[in-house]
Amino acid sequence: MNMKKQKLLTIFFTVIFITVFSIFNFSEYKDFHTNKKNISEKQIKIKNNIKNFELNDIKNLQQTQIYSTPSKSLLEEIVKLINEAKKEIYLETYIFTEKRIQSALIDAYKKWIKIKIILEKSPYMAYNINNKTYNKLKKTWIDIVWSNSDNYSFNHSKILLIDDLSIISTGNFSYSTFTKNRDFFIFTNDNKINSKLKENFSNDYNWIKINIFDENLIFSPKTWRIKFEKLLNWAKNSIKIYFQYLKDDEFVNQLIKLKKEKNLDIKIIIPKTAKNDKNIVKLKNTWANIKVYEKYKIHSKAILIDENYLFIWSINCSNYSLDKNREAWILLINENIINKFVTIFNNDFLK
Repeated sequence: MNMKKQKLLTIFFTVIFITVFSIFNFSEYKDFHTNKKNISEKQIKIKNNIKNFELNDIKNLQQTQIYSTPSKSLLEEIVKLINEAKKEIYLETYIFTEKRIQSALIDAYKKWIKIKIILEKSPYMAYNINNKTYNKLKKTWIDIVWSNSDNYSFNHSKILLIDDLSIISTGNFSYSTFTKNRDFFIFTNDNKINSKLKENFSNDYNWIKINIFDENLIFSPKTWRIKFEKLLNWAKNSIKIYFQYLKDDEFVNQLIKLKKEKNLDIKIIIPKTAKNDKNIVKLKNTWANIKVYEKYKIHSKAILIDENYLFIWSINCSNYSLDKNREAWILLINENIINKFVTIFNNDFLK
């Protein structure tokens, strides 16, 4: 075969290959770029919604309760709710070592309840803590996956969805959360919140990197600072805060600025491990009231503005946590919930 014929045959088979490949892969190629475009458009819409967000947009959620730990009875209630599940259970959490909840999930799976779990693979300074749970549940054929480290530095959110009930927590699903820590759990049967949390769960489960907008929810990372800075700036009289530590300079500087400009009554409860942090010293110098709490481990993350607007979240106050992790927040204006929170806060502050 001469060179000319060989060249023509090469061109012929190349054209055939490209044609066949295009026929079978064009749809997939098109879908990929369509999805990419849709995600980009959604992100722009989310950012615009957050920019236009106003305080009055926060809804008063019905059928919503607040619980605090330490509380073994709360652990028993969660186990009971899992045992009574009718259709589905979704769990997304940072640390999951609580054995009674694990056993309840295994029993629920045996009753044909649909279960999906997203677990952080390498929690900070406790890199293998979830391995035992992951392997145990995987062996029972429960649908459990590691979160995608390409999308978020850590998946630090704490969400449990049981049928139409949504539970958003500041605490991990560990025994110490229910026996040693001061943490908060929000239980709500609000349909919209449940739908949004399931949508976010589905995105995380399928490794889709996109946030979701809702008036009563915030998902980190990305656009959270726009909304949160607005919320802080609306404060007129007081801010009450629980935090494990305050290491985000931007947040602390905003608090100091608000204190000076509005003479706000700022009260902060921290654990003794944070009492000498540089930002705590800075806040003390602006006459912010700092309470070092020693009875329980302060693991809660909560902010109450003017005793009217309450934020319960999974997020720690560090630049890394705020801007790089997957976190979930809920915003509340329910009077009964706020009254319960104020009672707990005031008692802790005076002890």
